Amino acid sequence: MIKTLIKQLGGAIFLLLSMGLYNTVLASPQVAEAHSKTLNTKSTAHSTKEYSRKSEMSSLPDLRKYPSGTPRKKAFFRAVMPYIKQQNAEITAERNWLIKKRYSSRFSLTEITRLKDITRRYKIAWQGNTKRIPWNSLLERVDIIPTKMAATMAAVESGWGTSKLARSNNNLFGMKCAKKHCNSEPGKVKGYQHYGSLKEGVNSYVINLNTHPAYSSFRKSRAQLRKSDQEVTASTMIHKLEGYSQKGNRYNNYLFALYQSNQSLMSLY
Repeated sequence: MIKTLIKQLGGAIFLLLSMGLYNTVLASPQVAEAHSKTLNTKSTAHSTKEYSRKSEMSSLPDLRKYPSGTPRKKAFFRAVMPYIKQQNAEITAERNWLIKKRYSSRFSLTEITRLKDITRRYKIAWQGNTKRIPWNSLLERVDIIPTKMAATMAAVESGWGTSKLARSNNNLFGMKCAKKHCNSEPGKVKGYQHYGSLKEGVNSYVINLNTHPAYSSFRKSRAQLRKSDQEVTASTMIHKLEGYSQKGNRYNNYLFALYQSNQSLMSLY
């Protein structure tokens, strides 16, 4: 009787141990899979971060490797247009804030600081008196350069991104500089502005059109469109640009023709 109980008890113990071992064997692949998923998640996150960092180009890719024509044009617009759109989005947000604050009688210290920063960047004299804010000058200057107009000018001035000026100086718009302000670093095109990134170059171009006295008529034409509630587009503004090139109207006509023939490509980006 006792022997029988011992045998039964031993069998039960063996069965429990077997089940535990079986469950452990089954669980191992699940644990491994979970661990693998964790590693994959970390790896994916790292890869995404790497891709994101690489996609934020500080300079143009070498567009000379693309065949001239449509392939190169697409590569150029794909590289350049996001920076122009980003710049215009930032300007639009700032302009909307100014419009909202124009009829406000109260300004916080933070808002006054922001206003001082805007007037400084857009080269407008203002001493901080909130009762004498130069609203007309601000709204005439704090405005977009139509994206397709800017992209077309960049294509013309940089030879679709293949010029040494574009590749070495991140200068897409042929922006010159005064001799005393030029930095003659090795490998840079002398006599022209050079920038640390494409974004910086685009920003400089936009600020130049929005502040330099030579483009006053351009800004006034844009302001007039705003007053008449018309859209500011490349087709309405290209012919308003004076003084950018010594070629005068011939330059504008060429810009407009290039803009028209590449609208569909630009719309992709």
